[in-house]
Parts: sequence; C-alpha cells; structure tokens
Amino acid sequence: MLLEGQAIAEIDGVEYPITAGDITFIPANLPHRFRNVSTTEGMKILWNYASIDATRTLLGTGDTRSIDDEHQAPVAT
Repeated sequence: MLLEGQAIAEIDGVEYPITAGDITFIPANLPHRFRNVSTTEGMKILWNYASIDATRTLLGTGDTRSIDDEHQAPVAT
C-alpha cells in the first residue's frame, strides 16, 4: 500500500501510476519495482508479505536474500 506520495509501479515491465491509498499485489517471482515520481516529496510504502519465508532477488546482480536479512537490527558490539 502506498501510504504517502505518488509513484510508478512497474510490474513485469508494465508501468502503473499509483497514489496514496492504492494497494498492489505482486505474485511471487514477478519482476517489479516502485519509483517515486516526485523530485521534491517523499514516498512511503507499507510492505506485507504472503510468507515469512519471502525472499528478494535483485535483478541487476541476481543476488537473492531473505526479507528477514534486510530488516535485522544491527548487533551491538
């Protein structure tokens, strides 16, 4: 769900304009990204995943990682 701002949701190569309050559903393994259309205002997205085992693959590098790995708090030393 886009909470704030305006964006372009690019899903499998097709672009869709979205605004605050819009909800998207993207099936697993479908390439997608969200781009802020403003150069002066922020964009805030609420992410929900269908599985606790969700992963993300970066298309540019092919690197796949667990969503949990991206949201771990740093360990204090």
